[in-house]
Amino acid sequence: MRGRPSSFWGKLSGRGDAAQMEWHPLEAHCADVAACCEALLDHGLTRPRLASLAGLDDFAQQQVARLCVLAGFHDVGKFNHGFQAKGDPAATTTAGHVREALAILGQGGVWAERLGQAIGYERMLGWVDSEQTLISYLHAVVSHHGRPQETAVFQRSFWQPREGRDPISGITRLRDSLEAWFPAAWTAGGSSLTSAPAFQHAFMGLVTLADWIASDTRFFPFAEEGEGDRLDLARARAQEVVSALWLDPFAASKEIANLDPVGAVLPGLAPRPLQQTVISLPVTKPGSVTVLEDETGAGKTEAALLHFLKLFGAGAVDGLYFALPTRTAASQIHQRVTDAVKRVFPISEQRPPVVMAVPGYLQVDDVMGHKLASFEVLWNDEENERFRFRGWAAENPKRYLAGTIVVGTIDQVLLSALQVNHSHMRAVVLLRHLLVIDEVHASDHYMNRLLEEVLKRHASAGGHALLMSATLGAEVRTRLLGEPREATSISLAAATSTPYPVVLHRSRISEAVVLPVDRAEGSKSVEFVLRPLMSSPVEVAEIGLEAASHGASVLILRNTVAACIDTQLALESLAHQRNVTDLLHTTASLPAPHHSRYSRGDRKILDQAIEQNFGKTRTTAGRVAVATQTVQQSLDLDADLLITDLCPMDVLLQRVGRLHRHRGRERPPDFEVARVVVLTPSDRDLRTYIDGRTGEARGANGLGTVYEDLRILEATWHQLEGNGALHIPDDCRSAVEATVHSEALEAVVTKLGGFWRIHQQHVLGVGQAHRQAARFNISDWSSDFLSTKSLFARGSNERIKTRLGEGDRRLVFSEPFVSPFGATVSELTLPYWQARDITSDVTPSHVLVDDQVVRFALGSVHLLYDRLGLRRVSGTQK
Repeated sequence: MRGRPSSFWGKLSGRGDAAQMEWHPLEAHCADVAACCEALLDHGLTRPRLASLAGLDDFAQQQVARLCVLAGFHDVGKFNHGFQAKGDPAATTTAGHVREALAILGQGGVWAERLGQAIGYERMLGWVDSEQTLISYLHAVVSHHGRPQETAVFQRSFWQPREGRDPISGITRLRDSLEAWFPAAWTAGGSSLTSAPAFQHAFMGLVTLADWIASDTRFFPFAEEGEGDRLDLARARAQEVVSALWLDPFAASKEIANLDPVGAVLPGLAPRPLQQTVISLPVTKPGSVTVLEDETGAGKTEAALLHFLKLFGAGAVDGLYFALPTRTAASQIHQRVTDAVKRVFPISEQRPPVVMAVPGYLQVDDVMGHKLASFEVLWNDEENERFRFRGWAAENPKRYLAGTIVVGTIDQVLLSALQVNHSHMRAVVLLRHLLVIDEVHASDHYMNRLLEEVLKRHASAGGHALLMSATLGAEVRTRLLGEPREATSISLAAATSTPYPVVLHRSRISEAVVLPVDRAEGSKSVEFVLRPLMSSPVEVAEIGLEAASHGASVLILRNTVAACIDTQLALESLAHQRNVTDLLHTTASLPAPHHSRYSRGDRKILDQAIEQNFGKTRTTAGRVAVATQTVQQSLDLDADLLITDLCPMDVLLQRVGRLHRHRGRERPPDFEVARVVVLTPSDRDLRTYIDGRTGEARGANGLGTVYEDLRILEATWHQLEGNGALHIPDDCRSAVEATVHSEALEAVVTKLGGFWRIHQQHVLGVGQAHRQAARFNISDWSSDFLSTKSLFARGSNERIKTRLGEGDRRLVFSEPFVSPFGATVSELTLPYWQARDITSDVTPSHVLVDDQVVRFALGSVHLLYDRLGLRRVSGTQK
């Protein structure tokens, strides 16, 4: 419609000049949302997943019709005069529509009675088992803007007739239309809508998704005069859009039967033992959780893809979310998944989109999008029309999980379980997917508690999940599998006796099945040499440079960025003194370490450079690189010698996965055996790092900071002293359990006593506090919808995080600069602990670019960015 609104409007553009105004009737928008809700329930796995949450096998068509009617009332609050005044540029008093609708619903008295008569409240009571259930449903649909809402103060003037417009009459007309559109809903009798709280929460998420789709004018243009019954048009459009957005991937899933997924995922290769075991898994109904445990490089990523394609072809999942621990890992895996999907679906029209789910990126498949000032996204000009649908899920982080095949960080998954905006919508669309979690670990109590909640919800809806790890402790594994509480108290002996490598598969209604995996190759023997040089970067550099001079490719992994940079500088100094700078690993011809404090563009360049020098196809020899944990996940690196700081055993084994990774490669003389130099403190007594009063540990090189639990470090150190070598994978299970299992850690404390007992109390207390913090922040779907409103209202959306300690500062530069490696840099990220004393309103200033070094100020703090990354500088370095 064009011109000023002549009746109640739902969407509006061009406020101001009447000649430029366009508007969409409110009743038409409600029809669009109801039609989208209906289409989402009629196609794909959304309906059976939600039915499972309701304790049902399926919904009757009458129940679906009633849900669509409720969805049609989602914007009932927009009938109030305060909201409608937003279309008048001269209006002085305006209002919203969510809290205002809740205000009239909850205030009681004559106005609540009038609203009830308008929406057919008394007849709706026949749809449910109690009035409380109906109220919950109404609150759920009205709260479709992202989070359960508290009510506003009721304003009678917003609802009284005036100037020829009566909000209550408008609502009555909408009710009349909904009766005509969904007559089955209003027929007496039939099955009641469920009172299950989990379903009420999920229904809010479904209505939110339907509203997002119906509000996109690319899909649902504003109504035109004389267009006919809006629901007929909306239904036809909704069916088309749901298919085009791949929310119903049936066309792609049926093609699996005509293709060779194994040959496409593993071109020219036979499945490895782990992959073969996964291929043989049944399509479990209803739902399953599977754990893959195998050494780094065993082919877990491809096994996950094969599992997905089997479930996808069987119609057991509508898509895949591949969750990685870091943005860098997500970027690496996204390309691998994109390449595999191209091989599986050679015809582009039948190929599901592969979304990159990392904020700041706009990528689907190999195509990059560009954000425009209007908040729209411009895709490749040749692809723009097709990506109107294909790129929809990638255009907003809140929609990531609505993609079909999605690769991103674990954070997007955990957001679906937290009391944050749009968590309900995230959760609903995630239920359709095979949820793959890579690099699961036992060390983070907060994130693991959130993950337990996600998996519990996923399984209760009949969803499927796959967890992958090289080093997962049994106590955490049993909780993530959803085993009965008594099973989580697994003894150290039982934990150690679990086979490795192994696949554990548990359906929602049965105990886990343990499937030992044959070994692909013989054991890899790894020698460990302990050197007390953790605080001696020059001597560490000496070892690395000496090995490189004999033709070895050497990786030096430090626990902290500071130690990494110190070691890099020491290495460069030695190389210059000896005139062997050609042995230094370089990025864009510059010697540089590899760590997290680089811009996104530079991180890609750093990854490419280190894979070129240390990857599977490397042609160089005699190189030494310094890095942090950024290289121990996802990057396919193969070193002849590994030098690493002391770290927990499970982390150490991850790092060892970058040593002699490709076993057929010819090694330089004296490096034929895989050898790890483990850097330890000069003082054997870790007790010196423990505060005897609080039990908190704090020392250099990440001891007590990066790795807070010194019990685990002590147990790891003890294991390495007692075993000059480990055989991988034979010794992996026992080595990990001996350093993370509660019995093993209690044994450390019993043996050493004193400060260690205080430290254990501190560590256990912090762990329990972190799990409690997670529980406090979780969006609890086991509670009635109405009771969660106050929980969402009590806390700031910004304060609830997916990782404790998170809060890194994003620095945006008004004028981008070119990095030493040639990338354009428009923003950098400053670690939260370095930004604690800087107020949030401060932006980069006094930017000076000089000879590949960028200096700038952030308030009173001075920083620089160069080939060594981002860091704060002292006054003498300004």
